[in-house]
Amino acid sequence: MEEKNKYSKHSERDAKSIKVAVFCISALLILFLGSNFLKGIDSFSKKELYYSIYDNSGGLYSGAIVYLQGYPIGKVARVKIINHNPVKILAEYVLNERIKMPKDSRFDVTSRDMLGGIIVRLELGSDTLFAKSGDTLVCGLIPQLTDGIEAMKDQIINILTSIDTIAVSLKDVLANQNGSEKLAQTLSNIESITASLDQIVTDNKVNFGSIVAEINSFSKTLTEISPKLRSIVSNFDQITDSISKTNVAEVIVNTNNTIIHINELVRKIYTGEGNIAKLLNDNELYLKIDGTLKSLDTLIIDIKNNPKKYINVTVFGKKEKK
Repeated sequence: MEEKNKYSKHSERDAKSIKVAVFCISALLILFLGSNFLKGIDSFSKKELYYSIYDNSGGLYSGAIVYLQGYPIGKVARVKIINHNPVKILAEYVLNERIKMPKDSRFDVTSRDMLGGIIVRLELGSDTLFAKSGDTLVCGLIPQLTDGIEAMKDQIINILTSIDTIAVSLKDVLANQNGSEKLAQTLSNIESITASLDQIVTDNKVNFGSIVAEINSFSKTLTEISPKLRSIVSNFDQITDSISKTNVAEVIVNTNNTIIHINELVRKIYTGEGNIAKLLNDNELYLKIDGTLKSLDTLIIDIKNNPKKYINVTVFGKKEKK
């Protein structure tokens, strides 16, 4: 009887141990499955693993969703540092979809919205060879929308402060200084001015049309004579260049000296200095020279007509009788 009681006590103790063991195993299994579920990993479907190595992961974390053209295809299983100098960060992606992924495809870390949520975007490449589960693909980091806001934070705060001050002042003016009435009057004046301008435009529509037509005509004329204007400008540039290369000062000085000499020559002729002045001013000298020239002309004619009279020609040593 005692042995039977001992056996039953051992049996109860073993049953409790088995129950505790089953409970612990079940708890561990539930914890594992729950963890994978929270990470977006389907533990009962066939998974494909891919890897990327980042120099800067941009805040990537385990559980970030992987998208392909906006469709979720998996999640980031883990992120860890695999090297410290230089820093290298390994990211493991678990894809629940079987995708023909070219080897030059890439995983890009980017922001989901202005709130700064991180996602991974899969960009398919064009290689004819396809990656397999376990391959390491290239990756990139696309700057987040909020990256530049931190640098402008102080400026934005100053702007908001100024806007707040303006708003308070405007509110005070409108509330305490009959601002609403003045604003209404101002808007009324603006409306009146606008109506007046509209009336002016309406009354002078024909004139405006004529002015526009004349401007168009003038523009066409300018277009037509543009080649001639360019030619004139080119010639003017050549003339200007030639003048700039000439020693204008030297030409003016030489011209001035020549005029001085001419004035001196005219003065001498006018006052009777020199032979030319005497020839021009002395009539008697002119008559003598004229008579001499006439006599010389007569002598030359006579010599031409009667050469033997003035020239004695000897042939073979004999003199011809006159």
